[in-house]
Amino acid sequence: MNEDAVDADVLVVGYGPVGQVLSIMLAQRGWRVTVVEKYVEPYNLPRAVSFDRHVGRILGTIGVADALAPVCEPTKDYVVINGDGQTLMHFELNQDDRYRWPEAISFYQPGLESALVERGAQLSNLRLLRGYEAVGLTEKDDSARLTVRAAAGEQVLSARWLVGCDGANSFVRNHLGVSVSASDYAADWMACDVMPHDPEEFPSQNVQVADPVQPRVDLSAGPRHSRWEFMRLPDQSFEDFDTVENAWRLLTHFGVNPDNATLQRYVAYTCLGRNADRWRSSDSGRVFLAGDAAHVMPPHAGQGMCTGIRDVANLAWKLHLVLAGSAGEELLGTYEAERRPDAQRTVDMSVNLGQLIGTVDPTVAGYRDSVLLAERGSDDPPSRDPEAFARPGEEALKAGLFQHAADSLFSGRDSRIVPQARTSRADAGELCGGDLVLLSLEDPRTLVEPALAERLGRLGGSIVHLTPDVDIDGTYTTWLKEAVRAPAALVRPDFHVYGAARTRTEMTKLLNGLLEDISALP
Repeated sequence: MNEDAVDADVLVVGYGPVGQVLSIMLAQRGWRVTVVEKYVEPYNLPRAVSFDRHVGRILGTIGVADALAPVCEPTKDYVVINGDGQTLMHFELNQDDRYRWPEAISFYQPGLESALVERGAQLSNLRLLRGYEAVGLTEKDDSARLTVRAAAGEQVLSARWLVGCDGANSFVRNHLGVSVSASDYAADWMACDVMPHDPEEFPSQNVQVADPVQPRVDLSAGPRHSRWEFMRLPDQSFEDFDTVENAWRLLTHFGVNPDNATLQRYVAYTCLGRNADRWRSSDSGRVFLAGDAAHVMPPHAGQGMCTGIRDVANLAWKLHLVLAGSAGEELLGTYEAERRPDAQRTVDMSVNLGQLIGTVDPTVAGYRDSVLLAERGSDDPPSRDPEAFARPGEEALKAGLFQHAADSLFSGRDSRIVPQARTSRADAGELCGGDLVLLSLEDPRTLVEPALAERLGRLGGSIVHLTPDVDIDGTYTTWLKEAVRAPAALVRPDFHVYGAARTRTEMTKLLNGLLEDISALP
């Protein structure tokens, strides 16, 4: 092989859900993507069991939504009970008419991955190399080079950019020598994936049992699949904990036994919370981290895979603009600035839930129960945000690629995430997502200078005039008037709102600010 040749635009290491989504996002834009996956066959057992509506929207943009229907079901609520069965916390997770996806969805991961693999196989410019293990990595000024080992020997692959989506034990992160910031929390849990013989005997649930005698969890893992998890108690060795006999013993807490269910898998693992201290090889480096390679968290908020998919949804459109020559490489510096704080928020939230549920000291658990029960019985209970379990946090919007001059316009929790409502589009597809979109209640010609409209178009962006014929239910109109409090908003490809404008002068500042922020060419 000629080592001076660059044989792909992007190299992706790891082909789990995060690597799959990133690869598809880039390949369907026409970029040459090479994926290296060390395992010859896909892993055909579940790991993640839930995703939120924001991730559902992302999956919709890559053409797999219809294929997911048989392996998904809505999650109706999130419940925490104590050992006596008393409800300590209860969050309803209802369908919001402003979005096409439920707030949270339980799913069977092998079905999701099968749909993603099939979609990837439809893209001729996505090259998947299974059975290739990454063993070496170097960077040049204009490329990254990955040495891989397969049955036939070693070879060097090269690309303009490389993204490590290779999991918690990431070769890419370890090779770069990136340190991680870890929480003090660590607990051993066992996950048992089960197929009940009669699904009606074990209805879908999303229950965390905060029982100091045996902390445990009862979850749906998609239609006809269940996930039960149990924490290792301090007086039990890991060796005794991690056995099939112990798995069946623990499952009796939920009335599960070999006569009424099939145990597909049991696995003992250590719950940790950590976040890589750097998500890029250097300030101008060609290598990035995403997904579990960048962060890991306890599973109690169901946000591990979701956070990774949000990572690559953020990175993909920025890589696209840079590869297209429409934006400067400085744009890629906003990836870590935006995603790392949000990942840390999610890690912290997941750790807090793990500590809440995993308390084994009866005295501490009793105090916890009394406080939470008093809150539930109060006439004015403290404000809690159930959507914290089902959407990205807006803390990430404090840094990165956003117009901060208009921050005062936005009002409310969802003001800077665009809805997903019905429109008159013939293909019934997502109005936003994929490219920059300027939504306007007014005739865009009164708001946007022609030269700036042309430059937005060169970035792949479009302008949508939200007439009543387009905005069928008035959802976008209401959102702009009440949440954004402006007649126009510029939406990024990842559904976050870059900024808003009320007048032609403000719109000029908005678009010029965007062009400057992404270092767009004249």
